[in-house]
Amino acid sequence: MGQNSDPRGGHGDKDVVGHPGWSGRGPAGPPFRQFAGRCWSNVQTYGNVSLTVRATGATDKQAVLALIGEAFSGPGRDGQVEVDIVSKTWTLAAGPKDLDLVAVDYNVIVAHALASVGNLEGREALGLAPLCVKPSRQGEGIGSALVTELLSRAEVAGWPLVLVLGDTRYYRRFGFEPAGPLGIHYRPVGRDNPHFQVRRLARFDPSLCGEFTYCWEGERRSSAT
Repeated sequence: MGQNSDPRGGHGDKDVVGHPGWSGRGPAGPPFRQFAGRCWSNVQTYGNVSLTVRATGATDKQAVLALIGEAFSGPGRDGQVEVDIVSKTWTLAAGPKDLDLVAVDYNVIVAHALASVGNLEGREALGLAPLCVKPSRQGEGIGSALVTELLSRAEVAGWPLVLVLGDTRYYRRFGFEPAGPLGIHYRPVGRDNPHFQVRRLARFDPSLCGEFTYCWEGERRSSAT
């Protein structure tokens, strides 16, 4: 679940992250450009562009949903799957505030990234889904910057890992690796699908393994138990 770079289906220079509807296709993405600093809400610079990266606020939600619909729309798709994922995550209050991020340029939200708390065999674990960048701003490295910031915040908050379903070439640059060899799997894509990936953080515990369920999929876990 991850990237409109494009984890749901290749679009050359797009730069977004994974989500449950990902098709398994996607480009390698643009060269990684890291933000210069780290702060919970500050102006960061890469290339010739300065952006504010901050937590999503209540007044941002309508604009975020519109952005998601735009970023994930395409032939035969309207982005509603991703819109519903984010809406349900907000309803469940399953996304830690510091891990629900927007990138803002001149008061316009141009990108969004969300990590929510899912279930990994009865233990809490983070799943990144979705990440999206405004189509006219894709290919600038904004998605890469948001993923890097989100991973940094997850590390500081003491989370042991972050999971994502997305393009392996895109996520490898952030330290993600296939989750199957570590005993972590996501049933909808199969036990050893390499596109379901994990980023081990400093507090990673090898006992964290088994089937992962995203927060909005509670019904699937309940029906399986």
